[in-house]
Amino acid sequence: MADPHFQSIGAVEAFEDNGGVFDLRCEHGLVRVAILSDSIVRVRATQATGFGPDFSYAIAKTKWPKVDATVRSGKEIVIRTKKLAVTIHKSPLRIEFTTPDGRVLNADDATRGMGWEGAKCRSHRTLDAEEMFFGCGEKTSPLNKRGSKTTFWNKDDPDHTYATEAIYVSIPFLISTRPDAHYGIFWDNTHLTQFNLGQVGDEKHYILESAAGEIDYYFFAGDSMREVVRGYTELTGRMWMPPRWALGFQQCRWSYMSADEIMEVAKNFRKRKIPCDVIYCDIDYMDGYRVFTWDPKTFPKPQEMLRTLRKMGFRVVTIIDPGVKNDDGYAVCRDGKEKGMFLKKPDGGWFTGNVWPGECVFPDFTSEGVRKWWGPWHKGLLDDGVAGIWNDMNEPAVWNHPGGTMPLDIPHEYDGQWTTHERAHNVYGFNMARACHEALRTLKPNERPFVITRAAYAGIQRYSMVWTGDNQSLWEQLAVSIPECINLSLSGVPFCGPDVGGFGRDCTGELLARWTQAGAFFPFFRNHTAMGTRRQEPWTFGKEVEDICRRYISLRYQLLPYVYNLFHEATISGAPIMRSLFWEFPEDANGYAIDDQFLLGPSLLVAPVAKPGARQRAVYLPAGSEWYSYWTKQKHAGGEYVTVSAPLDKLPLFVRAGSIIPMTEPIEFVDQRPIDEIILDVYPGSKTTGHLYEDDGESFDHERGAYSLTHFTWKDGELTMDKKKTGFKSGAKKYRVQNNAA
Repeated sequence: MADPHFQSIGAVEAFEDNGGVFDLRCEHGLVRVAILSDSIVRVRATQATGFGPDFSYAIAKTKWPKVDATVRSGKEIVIRTKKLAVTIHKSPLRIEFTTPDGRVLNADDATRGMGWEGAKCRSHRTLDAEEMFFGCGEKTSPLNKRGSKTTFWNKDDPDHTYATEAIYVSIPFLISTRPDAHYGIFWDNTHLTQFNLGQVGDEKHYILESAAGEIDYYFFAGDSMREVVRGYTELTGRMWMPPRWALGFQQCRWSYMSADEIMEVAKNFRKRKIPCDVIYCDIDYMDGYRVFTWDPKTFPKPQEMLRTLRKMGFRVVTIIDPGVKNDDGYAVCRDGKEKGMFLKKPDGGWFTGNVWPGECVFPDFTSEGVRKWWGPWHKGLLDDGVAGIWNDMNEPAVWNHPGGTMPLDIPHEYDGQWTTHERAHNVYGFNMARACHEALRTLKPNERPFVITRAAYAGIQRYSMVWTGDNQSLWEQLAVSIPECINLSLSGVPFCGPDVGGFGRDCTGELLARWTQAGAFFPFFRNHTAMGTRRQEPWTFGKEVEDICRRYISLRYQLLPYVYNLFHEATISGAPIMRSLFWEFPEDANGYAIDDQFLLGPSLLVAPVAKPGARQRAVYLPAGSEWYSYWTKQKHAGGEYVTVSAPLDKLPLFVRAGSIIPMTEPIEFVDQRPIDEIILDVYPGSKTTGHLYEDDGESFDHERGAYSLTHFTWKDGELTMDKKKTGFKSGAKKYRVQNNAA
């Protein structure tokens, strides 16, 4: 259906080849096509007389080796690399991406193509009948996004459901897959953006659109989804190795109201022998919600509290919000005003908005000077003994303004390109997390930072992990967290997870048991709940639920060597830690529709129970492998459903045949004792392999070679070890084989 208000780019009037960058002047705008690599192409378009500054917060890699490409120009321009052909049709301009042998991956819609509707920029694109869409960051919609419409605008919405389009994180990265065709598009525009993925009348095209700014997208071609994700994370960066303790179980509540209450929680964990590494201080640890302070009445001796907790094996993470109480007697506020660190209204007065402290001023985190000013304020907390920082409310949430955020006309420096909140909104939380990460790296240069953020934009994995915000203690929110985190992981953010048990509303013992079972296999494993709700520490629902929680939290700790392997892989290739079935088994068509199961790495198939009262469930075992029940060791064929008994204390869990899972004996926190012995849990298959990555778990020495990597092979009842790297001298000294042959 034609849109009378849409102005297409028109025909090509002039073309210039600038050595891998192709500039085209069209009837209604300019287009630039840049070949970054054999499989990555950047496309920009503007209706202005020239392109704006080449700047993006998302992009980590800006310099690329010269690509060996051929160019043929005639009625159309054809650019060929080893992995991709780009055809630019001239009248009107339409861009088509194909494989080297001519199979079409994606193209501009022939009728509309790229163009504008007023300030809005839009791309109409062809939609194949078999095409499926994944990625799009943190979304609660179904796993396959085809047929959906999604909005990218960071929003504090604690009542979000599976139908909510916009929540806390905006990552406009789309992955398309169909038999023998895979591509990705990163639409790098920080204005309010919408993807209409086939929710249109003819269902033969889809639409990418932003409220303002240039069209600026990156096209990734690949022989597989793995290649597409590898390309995207090469462009936007990959996560760093977190401290090992961040992989353990973490306990939070809004709020533990005093040092005494935190100590009581800590003592309960150790008394009950429930493993735990981290306890959080939510907003009430502060003096009147003033960031970087302690309440002198309820937390009178924070250093003493933190030293005691550390001796017990706990780290403490404190929350920090962007809103600074507007109180000139408060040092952070006074200093920030004197140095001009806070956002101002267009008329030059301080912008203020209400959040937890009441009236607040807000740092302009899009300014390098502000980020460097903000960072050193963390020093006091770190000197006290705080181990990590939790950035919250950074969409930013502002309660007393329309839309729950800042007015869109608030000016931002945007690192030298002054703009308004309309453009800066989606990168505000990103830059707050960046300021925190950079501060922790500066203040403790050889200690891995632990930073959490609620709001983010593409590329956030370079600075922070992401938790999925304020969910609810509802069974459907347990269920939706699986596709939500699978797609977030596919979008370059492998370190992610929900609040186990749910944040809002009252949890039940059954829900906590089931959510803890599932949460033990998510990358981030934290129990968190809200003020005014029923408490949900693992022991609060009686012995049965406590025993179940202890069992699965303990299993998480036993699996930490395997989990640590996966984090290392994520830093190298951008691979998800929590994986869809189709990531490992792309030839099995059934896996693309399954959103209630997932894989932890290549080997563990997790099938959570997400319905109250359910005591069995169907589990699909992907074709391409045989599978062992983790509990019974019974072997099953792949490519079929099995009905699995699932009493309350049993999570359906399977292991891929051919796996060697490195494990340890149970521990209560990660550095309780040195891990001298590794248990190699062997599940024989036609080819049985595994590996173990080791480093000190806390410093950056591994980046200088201080790590070990050992490969294992099991054949005919014999274990073979191949030490690929031996730079970490304090690793495992002994290996014990558990052969689970059926």
